[in-house]
Amino acid sequence: MRLQIVTPDQALLDCEVEEVYAPGTNGEFGILPKHVTFLSSVETGVLRYRVAGKDEFVAISGGVTEVLDDLVTVLADSAEIGSAIDVERAQAAATAAGAALEEHQPGSSEYDDAAAALRRAQNREAVAAL
Repeated sequence: MRLQIVTPDQALLDCEVEEVYAPGTNGEFGILPKHVTFLSSVETGVLRYRVAGKDEFVAISGGVTEVLDDLVTVLADSAEIGSAIDVERAQAAATAAGAALEEHQPGSSEYDDAAAALRRAQNREAVAAL
C-alpha cells in the first residue's frame, strides 16, 4: 500500500509501505494492506511505518488520516521524519514551552498553547531518539 504524509508546508512522504501505525484521537490504530475504508483524526505522537521490514518513525502533530483503496493519506498539521529532527532545536522548544507554562495560569488559552507546544517538542525529542 502507499503512504502519503502532507503538511501545510510540504509533501513530506510518498512511498510504498507494509504497514502504518498512528496516534488516533481514540488511541493508536494500525493499517495493513487491503484495509477497509477508514477516516480518523490524529493526535500528537509517533507515526510508525514499515518499509522492507524496517520501521521508520515520524513525529506528527494533529490532522486526519484517510485510508481508501490501499492509499493511506495523512493530512498533518505538522510532521517531521525522525532522522531529520534537529534535537537541539527540539530541546530549545521544550525549554521555551516549559518556561511559558510557568508564566501563565492553568486554564488560560496561553497556558493551553504552551502545554501543546511542550507536548509537540517532547514528541519530537522522543521520535529523534528512536
